[in-house]
Amino acid sequence: MFIVDDDPVLVEALSDLLREEGYRVEAHTEASEALSRLRSGVRPDVVLLDYLMPTMNGEQFLDELASAGIRVNVVLFTAMNEPRVRAHAARVQGVIRKPFDIDRLLEELERLRTVEPAR
Repeated sequence: MFIVDDDPVLVEALSDLLREEGYRVEAHTEASEALSRLRSGVRPDVVLLDYLMPTMNGEQFLDELASAGIRVNVVLFTAMNEPRVRAHAARVQGVIRKPFDIDRLLEELERLRTVEPAR
């Protein structure tokens, strides 16, 4: 699993929690680093992707995945509640609002274990 969020405190806390739950986690505070790893052939079960980041937002990240032909399950997590995020719901496997409920996140991740990545 990849975590992609510009907040290092959140990334560290979420990484620790998910590792305790048995997930293998690769954490990124720079979206470009995560994209580089994906382009190199690494395929996590899911990418937890923050929508608003300073150098590359979720929309740009999704565009890069599509243009590179990379198929991977993506769950957006965001504090935003506006049409821009909903417009991307068809391109992702889930949207979780911040602050998020840990149990809800774990349920979503468990569900995605059996879902094929989007095309």
